[in-house]
Amino acid sequence: MAKITEISSSCSFSWGKLKEMKDNKTEFWAADGLNQLRIVEIDEKEKSFYVINQLGKITWPFKYQKLEELHQKFHNGEITLLPYEVDKLVPTWGNYIAGLLKYLGCDKV
Repeated sequence: MAKITEISSSCSFSWGKLKEMKDNKTEFWAADGLNQLRIVEIDEKEKSFYVINQLGKITWPFKYQKLEELHQKFHNGEITLLPYEVDKLVPTWGNYIAGLLKYLGCDKV
């Protein structure tokens, strides 16, 4: 079993924070700094969310459970928030997910 590290107080990762970002139309950048994004829909029943980029392209749903797993892997030191590393675990959207976790302060450990 992986050792769980203490998560920094600057990390604001939570389901509630994602809902707040959606409600406030909070924009964040993809990890490469080229795509501006925001959460546009939350599915409470499925506990998933959708992200839109500045060109209007909406992602398929991200499952919060998968995001939690990635979040924990990062804080356990199993992965970095480099887009290509996250992309191995979330094909196609690793750049967006890495950017979201950076926005939430996960890289300030």
